[in-house]
Amino acid sequence: MNFLLRISVLLLLLVLSSCQSERAQKTSYEEAPDHTNNTPQTKDYNDNRNVYFGDLHVHSSWSFDAFIYNVRTNPDDAFRFGKGEAIDHPVAGKIKNSRALDFMAVTDHAEYMGIMVQMLDEENELAQLDVAKRIKSEDRQKSIAAFGEIGISIARNQPFEQLIEKDIIYSTWQKQVEIANRHNEPGVFTSFPAYEWTSSPSIRTDPENAYAANLHRNVIYRGDKISEIPFSSFDSQDPEELWKWMAQQKSMGIDLMAIPHNGNMSDGLMYPKKTFDGRPIDKAYAQLRAEHEVINEVSQIKGTSMSHPALNPNDEFADFETYEFTFAAGTPPKGKPQGSYVREAFKNGLAFERQLGVNPYKFGLIGSSDGHNSAGPVEENNYFGKLGNIDGSPTLRLQIDGEGDVLRYSYMSAAGLAGVWAHENTRDALYDALQRKEVFATSGPRIKLRFFAVTEKLATDFTSDSGLSEAYEKGIPMGGDIYGNQGVPTFLVWAQKDPEGANLDRVQIIKQWIDKDAEVQEEIYDVAWSDNRSLNEAGVLNHIPNTVNVEEATYEKKYGAIDLYTEWSDPNFDKSLSALYFIRVLEVPTPRWSTYDAKKLGVDPPAEVPSSIQERAWSSPIWFHPN
Repeated sequence: MNFLLRISVLLLLLVLSSCQSERAQKTSYEEAPDHTNNTPQTKDYNDNRNVYFGDLHVHSSWSFDAFIYNVRTNPDDAFRFGKGEAIDHPVAGKIKNSRALDFMAVTDHAEYMGIMVQMLDEENELAQLDVAKRIKSEDRQKSIAAFGEIGISIARNQPFEQLIEKDIIYSTWQKQVEIANRHNEPGVFTSFPAYEWTSSPSIRTDPENAYAANLHRNVIYRGDKISEIPFSSFDSQDPEELWKWMAQQKSMGIDLMAIPHNGNMSDGLMYPKKTFDGRPIDKAYAQLRAEHEVINEVSQIKGTSMSHPALNPNDEFADFETYEFTFAAGTPPKGKPQGSYVREAFKNGLAFERQLGVNPYKFGLIGSSDGHNSAGPVEENNYFGKLGNIDGSPTLRLQIDGEGDVLRYSYMSAAGLAGVWAHENTRDALYDALQRKEVFATSGPRIKLRFFAVTEKLATDFTSDSGLSEAYEKGIPMGGDIYGNQGVPTFLVWAQKDPEGANLDRVQIIKQWIDKDAEVQEEIYDVAWSDNRSLNEAGVLNHIPNTVNVEEATYEKKYGAIDLYTEWSDPNFDKSLSALYFIRVLEVPTPRWSTYDAKKLGVDPPAEVPSSIQERAWSSPIWFHPN
């Protein structure tokens, strides 16, 4: 790996590994118009709710770690990409996905938001700073050294005072919000004001072997009522301090939520059994977390955080896009699985609820991208990477030029998507759906899925309009709670393929519960499947054939179903035991993005990752509580 690239990777680590600060941020709230209402705003309003797909995690050149890799597109470009337009990429030329999104948030890092771009503007006073002049130097070594100073200032929590003046932060943040507001088109495209809080505590600080954990959160606002300035890791790296600040903002009428992501890279710190400062989790902590983190992002470019083979050894589908590496300056070490994956967090949440009366890990699920090119590469056959000029071509991603693979590009994934069931495509309707957790995650395809619990039989098929109305009236959709005094639940499950994607293999219900010995258990049930297969004597469903032609990066479309529907009752239901249920939908096997890249280059796909994958979707859970 050449010297400049190694230094660049080290700088990226530095920007993501700042130390905890005792600095307190003072905020105020300037009254803004309130657009919240509970009446239909658009012609597509639907009492039974429509499904919308979006991305709540995109970075532009206003993020330091995008700018350093030569990304120059801005938040405005990012929203244009979300709306289906082509935008510039520093390596790939013009990039564009095949379909527009329904909603989106640009989540540039709060730390030095927009500062690098402003330094390029000779009319801006920041351009006159000594560090800015050296960043713009034609001497590449001087430029890298200046970037290093910026990174070190974040790592040591010693920011350049000129770069964190309140007026600069305020004006940049207001521009970010103004851009989001300008692109918001109720009924057509929803844009949320947002940013990323970038907590990445250092696990080891030795310069040759340093690595850091990921505790990042995206902070999403309902609409025009926003914080004066963002809360950043310069204020604190402790998520509990973020939640307390959010509680303060809510007390001033500002509606916002935090969405954690990449628990798989947290080295066990995203879903811990102790607080950030080592205290046992108590009821106050559990309530604070549950109130402010109602949604988690579980599938994105840096892998999927749902399951891990070491934590779910009896699940044949657990090893899916498990990017296990931490942030590191050299070859990144693998993090600890315990405390890093959602299914374990769900189980621990049940145990905490039994102990404390509150579940800190009671959240819904979404996917998103974390794209740093002002864009999210959702499609496997149209993959353009994550980080500008270091992974923007098949040659760079597959390391054909012989460079080192410090960031493990081949292990990275195509982007995920957030699926939301909302009455209409507006900020209020979508935000309300996120709050009630009627959302689901996909690994990229636009799979649709519905999931209800009912305690009385519906008069009609719930996939019909009248049946859906009855399901909403008498049942509980994904993200909700059902109680023992309501009766024994029957679960209604429906999944439909992406019209432009692969057919569906199967639908599974994953159940977790606390048994009579207070131990948390898990069981996976195949409940609907394609191609007239049947469960064998052991209750196992045979695999659907894998038809992927690796050399040609193609697959046959003769297997799988367009949609799958079933009504299912838990054969081991016990109304005295706490439990949760969620669904997982699998597509038939298709080529992975790395296989498409290999085909373009005429080389073998990388051996360290699968050549085919089974794309999937996960619903938010339904929680069952005893009487």
